[in-house]
Amino acid sequence: MKYNFDNSRYANFWDSQDAAFVMTFLDSTNLLNTNYKFAYENFKKAPTVTPTDAKGNASFTVASRILDTAPMMDMRAPLGEGEQKENKGVSFYSANIPHFIAPSFTEKATERFEKEELYAQLGKDKEFIVGWINEVQMMKDSADSTLSNMSAQLLSKGNIVYNFGRGIKSPLHKANIPTDNFLNAGSKVWTDPLCEILTQMVQIEEDIKENTEYNGNMIWQIPRTTFVNVILKNAQVKAWLKDYRFVNDKPYIDSMGITESMFNEAISSYEGLSPINIVVESQTDLTRGGSSTVHGWSDGKVVYRPAGYAGDFQYTQALDQKMFEKYGNNIIKKQFASLNGGLYTLVNTSMPDGAYKEWHTDLFMSAVPSLLEFPQHYIIDTTTADI
Repeated sequence: MKYNFDNSRYANFWDSQDAAFVMTFLDSTNLLNTNYKFAYENFKKAPTVTPTDAKGNASFTVASRILDTAPMMDMRAPLGEGEQKENKGVSFYSANIPHFIAPSFTEKATERFEKEELYAQLGKDKEFIVGWINEVQMMKDSADSTLSNMSAQLLSKGNIVYNFGRGIKSPLHKANIPTDNFLNAGSKVWTDPLCEILTQMVQIEEDIKENTEYNGNMIWQIPRTTFVNVILKNAQVKAWLKDYRFVNDKPYIDSMGITESMFNEAISSYEGLSPINIVVESQTDLTRGGSSTVHGWSDGKVVYRPAGYAGDFQYTQALDQKMFEKYGNNIIKKQFASLNGGLYTLVNTSMPDGAYKEWHTDLFMSAVPSLLEFPQHYIIDTTTADI
């Protein structure tokens, strides 16, 4: 008995009459992992999709209310009128949504023929599907890591410049963070052996609370390199941790290493200091000259911001599907599927390759992180002291 390859699930990834087949298959089996989680820990998908114009362009606007400290009242004479204050109200910024594509997966006619021969004998397509899923996972990792890099840039610098990959390189957008929210470390840079880092962090918090009306919970975000090479080696930090463990009858000797869990336990009792989140993010940048490990987080910067999500992923629908449905060549077949709730678009294409056919899988992304809490977002340069 021979099995018809055209009836296999694998073949239907490209040729199914059900437009939702690929998406349903991927969603229902939970086959794809999120290996670059930093972006999703700090941003969430916007509640609505941003419309795309006829040329595939889409722009968004985010707004946030500015809160100022209420001043004391003016004394007035009887029937006197009040001074009119400047109405700052709501601050906003606008930007365009960029478009990205992951390295694609292509299957030639000779490879497809080999799969058909094996399927005809065995009637099983599991190995084909597993191989294809691995390729899709790699594409999703590319998209996840791109979002993570942009998220780290936006958080630590207030802007995004995309100069990675083998495509277009360009500044993307800048959040409307107030100039006064870019701060220095304090009286000493954090790498100074005499710097009392914890004291300076608390002072920064107190100064901000005195000058704003924001009363929500705040967090610190510190990159792991700064945490390991600066924080854990700081004399004040080590002294505080040693005293904390002594008072709480926990073992400690000067020669023992300080772990992240030990630090978090001790620092949670430091008066006036908000929780600290250690930032771990890295990506692989593939260029025409090779590959390298990169980081989106800006060196020497730490962030003090409202707890919870920092903002939304603004996204739009890829123009490719609309264009193909209206004007697509009849000899080409395309299957479109939305992933990650619409942030990504998977496209399977069967098309001519000279005298034969070939089968492509591509992953598009039209999304970018945006800050929603930018009026209360503070970026501190730990390498620069106050004058």
